[in-house]
Amino acid sequence: MKKIVYLSIGIAVFALTSCSSEKENRDVAQLSFKEKVANLDAALEAKAELNETEREQIASLNQLVLNKSQKPFITTAPPNKSFNFDDLGADRVEFNAITQPSFYSSCENTDMEVQRACVEEAVAAYVKTHFNAEVYKASKVRGRYEMTASFLIDAKGKIQDVKIRNDYDKALSAEAKRVIEDLPQMEPGKHKGKRMAALFTLPIVYDLKP
Repeated sequence: MKKIVYLSIGIAVFALTSCSSEKENRDVAQLSFKEKVANLDAALEAKAELNETEREQIASLNQLVLNKSQKPFITTAPPNKSFNFDDLGADRVEFNAITQPSFYSSCENTDMEVQRACVEEAVAAYVKTHFNAEVYKASKVRGRYEMTASFLIDAKGKIQDVKIRNDYDKALSAEAKRVIEDLPQMEPGKHKGKRMAALFTLPIVYDLKP
């Protein structure tokens, strides 16, 4: 954890203390992550001690990095992976199989597979961004912990019937359910020309450090 904090803080401190000239700012922007870390490492090695302002900046950045390092890593279901839903019924189909998937306007595309992948990424990004940091920081779960969320995107594009599988940690499960229920409404999907509800799965992987 200490090494991760050091590297992550380093990028921000380097950006704050870089020269103000436009040319040098452009040069800094073009540096790779590894180069920025190496430059910061050299700068810190050359410094006898940090002043009060620098210590305050590092303390603030350290908290930011701790929050980011504990963010859940979220992935969407692999393409064509079948999920064992209790009852698909005649009025719904799996998101990976629907011919015209539900979508957000930013994902609209004539290529349905591109549109489908965009929606999967948008859903995962929304859940990760809106997950309450305090919940996973307070969790007693450490190490890798995985749960699977399933929900229905109904024929109007609304999110319905959110379920969490492998909900050992009730607080994490409840927070995942809350965030998914708050997903923005989508444009409804169609299956073989008929407006149809779609069942969506979202594996959520937490990697909480000791």
